[in-house]
Amino acid sequence: MQAIFDEGLVFSFQEVVKQAVLEIMDGNGMPAFQQALRSGLNKICCTIQQRVMEAVDDQLRENLSMRKGWVVERRNDPKTILSPFGEVRYARTLFQNKKTDEYAYLADRFVGYTSHQRLDTLLEADLLEEAVDKSYSKAGKSVEDQTGIRVSGQTVLNIVRKLQPEKIELKEEPKVKKAVRILYIEADEDHVPHREKGVSAFEQRLVYVHEGRVKVGKDRYELIGKKYFTFPPGTPSHVIWDTIWRYLDVTYDLEQTEYIFISGDGVSWIQAGAEYIEDARYVLDGFHLRRAIFRAAGADEEKRKKLSEAVFNGRWAEMNNLLSAFLKEAETESRKKTISDVQTYLNNQRRGIRARRKYGKLLVGCSAEGHVSHVLSARLSSRPMGWSYLGANQMAHLRVHRENGVKLSQFYLEQSGQKRKEYVSQHIPQNAMASISKAVGSSFETLGNIPSFSSGSKGWAPLLRRMSNAVFKF
Repeated sequence: MQAIFDEGLVFSFQEVVKQAVLEIMDGNGMPAFQQALRSGLNKICCTIQQRVMEAVDDQLRENLSMRKGWVVERRNDPKTILSPFGEVRYARTLFQNKKTDEYAYLADRFVGYTSHQRLDTLLEADLLEEAVDKSYSKAGKSVEDQTGIRVSGQTVLNIVRKLQPEKIELKEEPKVKKAVRILYIEADEDHVPHREKGVSAFEQRLVYVHEGRVKVGKDRYELIGKKYFTFPPGTPSHVIWDTIWRYLDVTYDLEQTEYIFISGDGVSWIQAGAEYIEDARYVLDGFHLRRAIFRAAGADEEKRKKLSEAVFNGRWAEMNNLLSAFLKEAETESRKKTISDVQTYLNNQRRGIRARRKYGKLLVGCSAEGHVSHVLSARLSSRPMGWSYLGANQMAHLRVHRENGVKLSQFYLEQSGQKRKEYVSQHIPQNAMASISKAVGSSFETLGNIPSFSSGSKGWAPLLRRMSNAVFKF
């Protein structure tokens, strides 16, 4: 069996470093050095991966205890896999099961590669991370500079579809429930452009819970204990608020919670939260309230002042008289419609406006617009692209999971690794694992005999010492 780590690989590494250093000596600077080093090391990594795969295949072929019931059908079948380092080509053995007549490449199955898999799982996980912030095509292109491989946008989309982020349920049950006096729930929606004809846009909803905010800069605040949720269009209100309620019940000692405030722009599905969550109070958020007043009064400061005072103090008759006067003064139909819409809106929001006045000192301000922009709009609606309902919901869940602290690439690897672990535990005996491990490590026994690693004047040791001394003299 070929050694995985041998003298040739050491010399390859030496040559990579030499060529990279020449980039600096030629005046091309550190970026050129780093590019040359990365490119060269990626090639070495591809070679190592190829040798590991072929070493595993050798062990499976030579050790009958590792493949009970399987016989060799054909040797040296080629396979190409796109890894995070680049393209890896290796040869492996096709086996046949004598009882079931099943054919399989056991080396592929051992490491978790499926029959038609083209992308390495780690590369898929890296692409998934890229897709959270970039279009699928740009995410596929992002690995080209590092690996020399360009992956299509459709392939990246298929990775997201395979993960099904909208079905991920992370069960979080703290050992001790939090005792918090006030809880804040804020909600809004992003208007996502639809790629199909007939529907220009649809709503992807965002709800988040937090415990208040703390100042982290001159004009910046950070929410405490925030937790995000997202829901696709058509989700019934009771489903949304039951989800939020279950999270609150698991996370907080609600007997210790005096106030639960639900804030938003006043649409029916947000107001419904106060009906589903016991003792919750709906509050119209200040941004939408001020915007409505501005739309009705326009640029006239005196009108805005009078209308604001009437609205914030709950003088509804005075508010309606002012709006009726604005309506008579309006010169265009569009202006009349705007004022009329605002009047209807403000009258429908009386409950939320009263709550603002009553609990104003306990409120910390609703930032739902900003959170929707950061969590959803930055990927879904701020760019000239259309989405399907499924695609938008999956991307929204990816971004929400990330905001909630989920390391998406690691989660993807863990999900993908379950089948491999099941196969190995069922089919590969423990002594076989030790056999492969020993085969991989055996080549290191000869490294002390490699001239480059020797302690003489021509070895690496003197060079490393000179480099170390040069660094620590700064």
